[in-house]
Amino acid sequence: MKQTKEKILKGIAVSPGISMGSPYYYVHEILKVSHKKITKQEIEGEVAKYQHAKKKTKKFVLESQRNARRKAGNEAAKIFDAHLLILNDDILAEEIVNCIKEKQVSASYATSKIMKDYQVAMGNLSNEYFSQKAFDIEDVCKRIVRNILFEEQEHEEKHHSLLEKKSIIVSNNIFPSDVVNLDKSIVLGIATELGGKTSHAALLARSMEVPAVVGVARIQKYIKDAVFIIVDGHNGQVILNPTPKTIEKYKTFQHEEEKKLKKDLDYAKRIPDTIDGVIVNIASNIQAEEEVENVLRWSSQGVGLFRTEFLFEEKVGILTEEEQFKIYSSVAEKVYPDNVIIRLLDIGGDKLNAKIAFHEDNPFLGVRGLRLLLENTSLLKSHLRAILRASYKKNVWIMIPFLTDLSELRQIKRYITLAKHSLEEENKAFDSNIKVGAMIEIPSAAIMSAEIAKYVDFMSIGTNDLTQYTLAADRGNKRVSSVYDPLHPAVIRLIKMTIDAANKAKIYVGLCGELGGNPIVTPLLIGMGLRNLSVTPFMIPEIKKVIRNVKITDCNELAEKALTYNTSSMIRKELNNFFDQELKNEIEDWVTYLQI
Repeated sequence: MKQTKEKILKGIAVSPGISMGSPYYYVHEILKVSHKKITKQEIEGEVAKYQHAKKKTKKFVLESQRNARRKAGNEAAKIFDAHLLILNDDILAEEIVNCIKEKQVSASYATSKIMKDYQVAMGNLSNEYFSQKAFDIEDVCKRIVRNILFEEQEHEEKHHSLLEKKSIIVSNNIFPSDVVNLDKSIVLGIATELGGKTSHAALLARSMEVPAVVGVARIQKYIKDAVFIIVDGHNGQVILNPTPKTIEKYKTFQHEEEKKLKKDLDYAKRIPDTIDGVIVNIASNIQAEEEVENVLRWSSQGVGLFRTEFLFEEKVGILTEEEQFKIYSSVAEKVYPDNVIIRLLDIGGDKLNAKIAFHEDNPFLGVRGLRLLLENTSLLKSHLRAILRASYKKNVWIMIPFLTDLSELRQIKRYITLAKHSLEEENKAFDSNIKVGAMIEIPSAAIMSAEIAKYVDFMSIGTNDLTQYTLAADRGNKRVSSVYDPLHPAVIRLIKMTIDAANKAKIYVGLCGELGGNPIVTPLLIGMGLRNLSVTPFMIPEIKKVIRNVKITDCNELAEKALTYNTSSMIRKELNNFFDQELKNEIEDWVTYLQI
């Protein structure tokens, strides 16, 4: 008999919102492997099976990463980076091959045995970060074993949707490979028995903007008797078989959320001016043509950063000039008369899946961005021509990434001039006076910003990489997450130096890193002289609330104080005090923005 009594299970709220609907209990596939001994004559064949399966798995992971980015955004796609590291681990591969040879066991058993040992070792460390790594190993292991077992049938892994109708996914945990099998339009919510705030399920839910609760003890035990559930992503609760009274209560909550959304959308339409009448422009960051819908929905003032690298990562080969032109011109048309700042391809050779791809031990400090383009002139020429052709309405700007000095700037400007000449010869329309600017994301560029400002039409500060390179801390490495701090005094002073250089040269200066999308930092940036921000579209109303409720004089005083401090904790305390005194009643949940 089905359980009808309401039951409330508690977990960890990781993605806000309320979802109600039928649960879909997702159970991961169980693969059985045999410990049967093989003959010496079979060893080489089993080694070949393992190597072939690993190669096929890597191909699938790369495809999964592209699909995840398209369906759930860049953050969701990043979870596959760990899988690629596992697949590229030569020591792990050597151990598996040695196990096949020395123990005379099948490829599937050797893979399961060796990878399970690593998985258990990671899981035993009682740390959420390492627990997640154990889960990554398990996922990769299952992919390789699956490809070994189905090799005889030349089985190709396919992406099939897990859901056929709108449902709430309930599972032990969400594998990264599950990401590609989730249709964003029919996933109402997510609830898992395992996981924490940094788990893949949490990251996936936030990327897809669906309510989620993880770490829900015993949910697998009780879910089988539930026909209707509620996921409360605010309070970390999952309610099974809710009573009519509870359903009505949560419908009221949902209605309040919808009202807040409408209120935010209406607020986003307001002019972003301070109490004393100074306008601070707010544009949007995008990485795909489809995101323009949100740019318009949230009343953004154009696109302050169009990341072109994600277009290239989604394609197995290199995008042609015509393919690029169609995308760039479509975006420019849709946001006209507002501007689109297109950043030139900012990617490392390790991420390109074509003839120019190459391996580097440290791609973050290697041939990437502008360096890669200057080494691959055919790619650069088609890239520039496509952007120039898309500028025919005179609302496209070109931004140069990974710039370190003036010699690089001179080189790229020469190629821009050559691209213009080639289009003139072909009688193709473009903006002959297109603005060319520099992305300031490397300390050397920030220090030289006064010189760079003499030769560009604008500058845009990329705080993500500027922080990473200033503090020598990989922003994707959780082990140095405490070192990566965008409010470090060195980073703040480099930002101020760049703003001052641009303002003195009387050119546009913007900021497009994550720091710009944090409302608590907005008064500091305004006080340092910044008048242009580019953020994630849905953050626009929150940023506007700050701008419309501060005075320039107060922001200036805040910045003056902050720039004298020698620790980030002192700067945070000053921002905290400013918000507490000036803006506490204007920004909902403002304390959460302190977590930067």
